[in-house]
Parts: sequence; structure tokens; C-alpha cells
Amino acid sequence: MVNKNAFLYLTAFSKTGGIEQFNKNFLKAMHTFDPDVVAVSLHDTKTDERYFPVQRFKGYGGSKIAFLLSLFLHAKQYNKVYIGHINLALAGFILKKRNPSVQLVLIGHGIEVWNKQKGLVAWLLKQAAAIFTVSNFTKKAMCSNNVYVPEDKVKILPNALDPFFAFPASFTKPAYLKEKYRLQPTDKIILTIARLSSEEQYKGYDLVIRSLKKIIAQDSTVKYLLAGKADETEAARIRKLIQTESLSDRVILPGFIPNAELTDHYLLADVFVLPSMGEGFGIVLIEALACGRKVIAGNKDGSVDALLNGKLGVLVDPENPDELAQAIDVTLKGETATALELQSAAKAHFAFPQFEHQLSCLLNQDSFDN
Repeated sequence: MVNKNAFLYLTAFSKTGGIEQFNKNFLKAMHTFDPDVVAVSLHDTKTDERYFPVQRFKGYGGSKIAFLLSLFLHAKQYNKVYIGHINLALAGFILKKRNPSVQLVLIGHGIEVWNKQKGLVAWLLKQAAAIFTVSNFTKKAMCSNNVYVPEDKVKILPNALDPFFAFPASFTKPAYLKEKYRLQPTDKIILTIARLSSEEQYKGYDLVIRSLKKIIAQDSTVKYLLAGKADETEAARIRKLIQTESLSDRVILPGFIPNAELTDHYLLADVFVLPSMGEGFGIVLIEALACGRKVIAGNKDGSVDALLNGKLGVLVDPENPDELAQAIDVTLKGETATALELQSAAKAHFAFPQFEHQLSCLLNQDSFDN
């Protein structure tokens, strides 16, 4: 009997990142709206019951064969299936072949759907009853490069802050982090938090490093805190770049930041900078805003949506080091919105209840067109 909806996804609890945050938000909201919905993860092995109950969760720990076999066996039980990533196109194909009446709803995040698609991915874009994208930028890039996808089939569902995000009541820089990083009372901190991957060299931290000498020439108290887990290849490349630029005393590489210290690291910053060219949305941008921090981001990706076209922060050309250096200098010296005002704006636009409301509006549409 066709009576269940399902959410298929890659990871939510076994990794951290913007897609994982979206998936956690989606799981929690769907559990609220649909008490029978099931969640099936290719890579997770367990759920966090604050977001989704274990009784309706199944994780396959990366076993693709077991994951696909389960979908093949249960396909006829499903009415609507939300596919959390384009890399699960084969899963969608199997479901549709086994159960032609099932509705597929694809979720598009960023660079993975921006370019011209082919094969099973193109098939899924055509077959999906609807496509949810996390930003208008992703929608436009996907539709312009895949002209068979009508824009009215694509709905915007922006990412949001975690439902359990602890908004700081004080915006004072944490003393223990100032001591840990041996900072002087007058030091001004530029912060970037990102996955430092040799396969994802679009985050823009290279541009910050290359712009740093110009920034220091204007303000000698500036230091750059570049945080995030790095693979060995990328870590070596970044260290070499820092050495080449003679910035070893100016760039701090703390590595992975545990969740318990994440908010404190945002509070340590005077400005958060991510001049990326490949963000589908940019979850760290709204987390920084929620901690009352000024934000600078690139103007050639989904960061534009996260900063509401520049209303919540400064957008710069992520390929122009002079423009970035000037933006950082002006932001550090200029009078802008207060920390409380920035936090309030983040709450108003990107707190989890906003995500719930937007998803509810999409789910309450009469139907999706096949």
C-alpha cells in the first residue's frame, strides 16, 4: 500500500557542514509535519533523536548495495520521496522504475547542480515533481545551464540555523581563546571557518591570505584565524602559501573547531570573511551573524542569498584581492550595525522557525506537477 513519504540523504550526523545542517533541519521539520515519514541515509549509522526518532530511521554506513537493495524492496510503499542530494540520482531511478506513481522531490544545494547535467542526473532533474534549492543563486545557475528545467518547478528553501543554536547573550571576546592563541588586547581578528579540502579550493581563504599584507599595511594589529579540518594535501599547501607570503606570525591555523567552542570562536572575531566562489548558501555566514559578527562574503555564489543581497553584510568580488582588502579595512574601522542588531536580523530571517514555516508552505501546496 502506498502510504509513506521518505527522505533519502547522504549524511546529517556523521559529518558537519552546510548540507548536513540542512538535512538535520529538514529531518526535524518533516518529523513535525509528517509523523509517518521515514528517513534513509546512505552514510549515517545512527540518528540524533532530538531531530528524528530512531524508530523511523535507517542508516547504511556507506553500504551502497544494501542502501539501493532496501529501496528496491520498499519502493512500492512510498508515495513521495525527497532526495537530499543529486548524487542519489540512481536511487531515484530505481524508485521510479519500481513504483511509477511515486513523486520525487529533489533538493539542490550548490555547485553539484549548477552546471550542465547529463545521464541519470539529467533524468532526475526532468522527472522530479519539484526541486527545492537552498538559494536563488543555485536555482538560477541550475535552470540556466539545464534549460529543460522550468523555473516554476524550482522552489526556494533556504538553509537555516540549527534548532538548538545557542544565541549568545554577551558579545565579549572569550578570554580563554585570547590566551590560547596568544592574542594581544589590541589585536583585531579576521576569522574564516571552513572545510579546508584539496578538492574544494573555492572557499576564498587563499584570497584572504594574499590580501593580508595590504590589510596589515592599513592596520598592524590584524591577525587571521583560519579554522577548519584540513586534509594533508591542503594543509601542506596552505602552510607553504603562508610561508611564501611571510605571514607565519599573522595566520593562526587551529584546525577543527569542536561544536562546543564554535560560538566562542565566532565571538573572538572582529569580522568573519568567506570570499567563496562555490557556496550554495553559506551556513557559516548566518552563524557568524547570529553571534553578532560583521560578515564579508563573495558576490558570485549563494552567499548573496545568505547576506540578503548585501543587506546583512558586505559582498565583494572573490577574485579581486584589492577589493577584499579594502572591504576588510573599511569594515574593521567603520561604524556598522551593532552586534545585537546583526543577531536580531539573523534570527528574523534564518532561525529554525523560519525554515519550518517555509517548508510548511511548500508541503501544503495542493500537489506537485509530474
